[in-house]
Amino acid sequence: MNVLVVEDSRAIRDLVIAYIEEVGHKAVGAEDGHDALEIFSHEKFDLVMMDVEMPGIDGLETTRRIRARLGDQWIPIVFLSSNFSGSHFVEGINAGGDAYLGKPVNGPVLQSMVRAMGRIANMQEQLSRANRELERLSQVDALTNLMNRRGFYLNLGREFGRSAREHSPLSLIMLDVDSFKPYNDNYGHLRGDSCLKMIAKAIQSAILRPADIVARYGGEEFVILLPNTETSGAIQVAERVRKAVESENLEHQFSPVASYVTVSLGVATKKSSEVSPEDLIGLADKRLYIAKDSGRNRYVAESD
Repeated sequence: MNVLVVEDSRAIRDLVIAYIEEVGHKAVGAEDGHDALEIFSHEKFDLVMMDVEMPGIDGLETTRRIRARLGDQWIPIVFLSSNFSGSHFVEGINAGGDAYLGKPVNGPVLQSMVRAMGRIANMQEQLSRANRELERLSQVDALTNLMNRRGFYLNLGREFGRSAREHSPLSLIMLDVDSFKPYNDNYGHLRGDSCLKMIAKAIQSAILRPADIVARYGGEEFVILLPNTETSGAIQVAERVRKAVESENLEHQFSPVASYVTVSLGVATKKSSEVSPEDLIGLADKRLYIAKDSGRNRYVAESD
């Protein structure tokens, strides 16, 4: 752990640091609240040992300011104080402290507290990692491992904001597997799942930039979000995707289009700040259905 020790007495500060380093942790000293806040602004800590009574900004106010900077992030803060009155203890906990240690400092007790707070900090980090993983999984489609609809909408909002700030174009492609219901009905749902996985891989193989976002929109529909891309660039992507799927030559004897699986695509580009995310999706969806009504296995980028 990296521990910040805030103590105006140099002798006590050096002693606390020595106890902490003796059990294998790194410790950094601060002589007052101002010094602590300055150090805290450019270095990450896992634990703070905070003297309560200091000149200038005392330990309680320093703790309040640290908690305000941390926001939802949590690290343990342990007060060092010779005052153990009930009101003093309550004030410290309300200020954001997690525990008290008495002065004069008892080495073994302090080291035990550091170990205990280290265990809590580790549990907190494990919980944070688990929550981050759950959040990631909540945005992933289990079948294709692409982003799911929820993840797509989160990214769509972010990219719309970026497009507005940078005055940059934003394009969207919606695609649909042609005659997928007859495929499922005749080949079975397991083959249908395999078909969708193939489509997902084919789309990814046709996407050349890490910033481009591919998601399963639902059923046999997929979306591709193309930041900083004009219509001409989006058309190139759409045609690469169409050819990538076609080149897989996955049998589909029940399609009216071809003897293999094909896709239809609709392309839309945000050309005005007045265009909303819903407008862009609606336009891409409309052009997708024009592509399907026009014979399928093609893209449509502009309405006739």
